[in-house]
Amino acid sequence: MADLPPEKQQALKVIEASLHRMALKVLEAPRSEREAVYHTLRKSFAEVQPLSTLTPEQAADFEANYMAWLRALVDMIERGGGAQGGAA
Repeated sequence: MADLPPEKQQALKVIEASLHRMALKVLEAPRSEREAVYHTLRKSFAEVQPLSTLTPEQAADFEANYMAWLRALVDMIERGGGAQGGAA
């Protein structure tokens, strides 16, 4: 990451913080309701995309990657003992 320009490093930090916040929100929901949380997030991506500087293709790629990382982070947190910590 050190080889990235400062503005891209900052953007990555913002995305990382967003992923963490959203993972904790997902974990607040019972497992049976998590798909609805993911759906709501995808809907919000669609609503803000026209305001973005990304092309529709770039926005779709960003959304797909964000959601994949979010699901992976939720899984890692859960396997590590949950949002309150555990035996990780």
